[in-house]
Amino acid sequence: MVWRETGIMDERLRFVVDCLAGEETMSALCAGYGISRKSGYKWLGRYREFGPEGLHDRPRAPLNHGRATPWDVVERIVAMKEVHPLWGPKKIMARLKRAEPCCGWPAVSTAGEILKRHGLVGRKRRRWKAAGNGPWPKASEPNAVWTGDHKGWFRTRDGWRCEPLTVMDASSRYLLALEATGSTADAEAWPVFERLFEEHGLPDRFRSDNGPPFASPGVTGLTPLAARFIKLGITLERIAPGKPQQNGRHERFHLTMLPMAKEPAVDRTAQGQAFEAFRRSYNEERPHEALAMDTPAQHYRPSRRAMPRTPPEPDYPDEAAVRRVRHNGEIKWNGGFVYVSQTLAGEAVAAAETEDGEWMLSFHAHPLGIIDTRRMKLVRRSAAPTKPLGAATDA
Repeated sequence: MVWRETGIMDERLRFVVDCLAGEETMSALCAGYGISRKSGYKWLGRYREFGPEGLHDRPRAPLNHGRATPWDVVERIVAMKEVHPLWGPKKIMARLKRAEPCCGWPAVSTAGEILKRHGLVGRKRRRWKAAGNGPWPKASEPNAVWTGDHKGWFRTRDGWRCEPLTVMDASSRYLLALEATGSTADAEAWPVFERLFEEHGLPDRFRSDNGPPFASPGVTGLTPLAARFIKLGITLERIAPGKPQQNGRHERFHLTMLPMAKEPAVDRTAQGQAFEAFRRSYNEERPHEALAMDTPAQHYRPSRRAMPRTPPEPDYPDEAAVRRVRHNGEIKWNGGFVYVSQTLAGEAVAAAETEDGEWMLSFHAHPLGIIDTRRMKLVRRSAAPTKPLGAATDA
């Protein structure tokens, strides 16, 4: 039987008062209130233990139901989030499962709820999606394409201006370098790349924007760094102006490292150490969704093309007109002079006649432009450059 619908708390309190008065037996009291003796003893016991508060109904849900996440598992999920505050539940669970695959880890959605209950989930930001691959073939294996860029500058706490240089393998997402450089000058960039080439070997192609130290606004677009790449047999890929999505994976990575710029280190040395710690965590600990939640380190391997001790000499066709670039950046052509690039001073370039009767100037395998013989000027190639005579045709 149950209590009457009206004034349940009042009814229970009157019942307890009557019990304590001792004027009637428990059986008679329970019959008078329309409840069982079991219920009567229950409410009397709760009153004696908790006072009037014990007469309230308790939640019917079990304190620990069979599907509740064990507390030690909850603690490990929370601890992982505290160590990696930028990781979401997907990455946290992938990392924990990789460390202990036999543990009964909860679903990602459950982990998300656990983090939310502990106040560890911030406002969800709009995700920047890396789209497109530009006009180039997709990187099918490690070292097919490296990408590079300078992240927007910030100042360390002692006022030093930091221009982070980032280099990444496009296929494996392996972060090759995150360097605390002080400018975008070639003098700071080349030692970084020289170290990377010696440690990892050479990539087939290198993709960048059109800013320093990778490109210049001149007709050839060459910088000392770009010229070194060409001499090592690295093909340059430059995204179109205003098209950052053509280097979308790299741009997306810059958003991942953005919080570091908001919490700068005390000086350049400390910033370099922080960058290196981030790079190792990114490569070896942080799961990547595009890699089926593997880490970049699980997919990257060194290049089969080793860094040569000395760059090879250009191998120009016999029919090409080879010229040496003068100290002022000019070459001698048909009794006059054509300006090419002061970056190539002392280097040998070659002009080959195309099927259209134009002269295409190249540095190693890199096309520089077309020689305008009427104006004696080097001009940019058209969107669809013509082939030099003797060039191989597609099968």
